[in-house]
Amino acid sequence: MFLFCVEAGCCLLTKQKVFFLLGFSEYPNLQILLFFAFLAAYSLCVLENAFLIILVYLNSHLHTPMYYFLCNLSFLDICLTSLIHPRFLLTFLNLRIISFSECMTQLYFYISFQSLEYLLLTVMSYDRYVAICNPLHYNLVLNKKVCTALSAAAWLVSFVDPAPIINQMALFPFCKSHTINHLFCDSVPLLTLSCGDITKLGIVILMEAAFLALPAFLFTLSSYISIISVILKIQSAKGRLKAFSTCSSHLTVVSVLYLTLVCVYFLPPANNSYHNTKAVSLLNIVVIPMLNPLLYSLRNKEVKAAFQKTN
Repeated sequence: MFLFCVEAGCCLLTKQKVFFLLGFSEYPNLQILLFFAFLAAYSLCVLENAFLIILVYLNSHLHTPMYYFLCNLSFLDICLTSLIHPRFLLTFLNLRIISFSECMTQLYFYISFQSLEYLLLTVMSYDRYVAICNPLHYNLVLNKKVCTALSAAAWLVSFVDPAPIINQMALFPFCKSHTINHLFCDSVPLLTLSCGDITKLGIVILMEAAFLALPAFLFTLSSYISIISVILKIQSAKGRLKAFSTCSSHLTVVSVLYLTLVCVYFLPPANNSYHNTKAVSLLNIVVIPMLNPLLYSLRNKEVKAAFQKTN
């Protein structure tokens, strides 16, 4: 049963301080099957990323800037999936109630982790730029202090970035419904429940995107324009293929991530149905975190050699 406003400016939902996460409730006969499928995906994601971190830690020849940033990305993927999956899995057991404060907390960390992923991938694009365009000065440009500073800056900025959005969102009256037709507390489905004016929040979100996502995208784009221009100047086809293979995994992950960003947050409402939004969100919370360690390891001879050595 939905809760509606009973007085002007007053909302029962705000008093109740709860939401209901629907998850994949549109498939009532598949709830148990989906529970075990997503539990397996979550477990695999955590194991893959944890294994990659341990593998890099145990093999000194992998202690390079690229693998340092890759370990940051793997740790981030563990945090992101652990933020979403436990609560998401409960929806398959018909435990759908989530408190208002828990919902806002989940949204805050989700935006933080998403921002951090863009920043880390941007830093990794710079790493690939230096490795291909300025290889002789690679270790000098990306020394240990620089790598630590870049990583720390990315983590710091990402946890400051969502504060204005959460501050605005927490003050909204959610009067239309208390049912979130999504997999977790995300900004888009939450805004559809608000009966307040979201214009100011829309401006804040655009400003945040202009501050973080747009510069990250432009920097990554410019890095790959330089990388491709250098690769095309290599005389041999084998040399061009070898150079491109060093950044193909990163380019794949970046392309998928920005594509999901556009699909979820920038498509017109008519083309952004709940079903499509859930499907695209699965890329962020399941597919990408699970594929990242595979993309970076299966295509990398150094990781394969380290794995064989460990065995």
